[in-house]
Amino acid sequence: MLVTRTEGLIEAEVDGEIVALHVETGTCYGFNLPATRIWALLERPMTVEELSAALAEEFEGDAGEIERDVRDLVEDLRKDGLVSVSG
Repeated sequence: MLVTRTEGLIEAEVDGEIVALHVETGTCYGFNLPATRIWALLERPMTVEELSAALAEEFEGDAGEIERDVRDLVEDLRKDGLVSVSG
């Protein structure tokens, strides 16, 4: 499952975390630290597995739980139109 950022988001870093505005919907988003890291990694398209492996190297926790959390976040981002998912 390849995850790609969508266009139309204005973002800024505030205290180490991303705050973003979706231009089309006018919705504002605040990303926590893990979500901010995932967003940074998505500067280039990545698979959920690649994202999960990168986070497992940076954050403590069970690899399976990290992958579930990444999948859940990617699904939330997809529903909000912030990323597209293919494959």
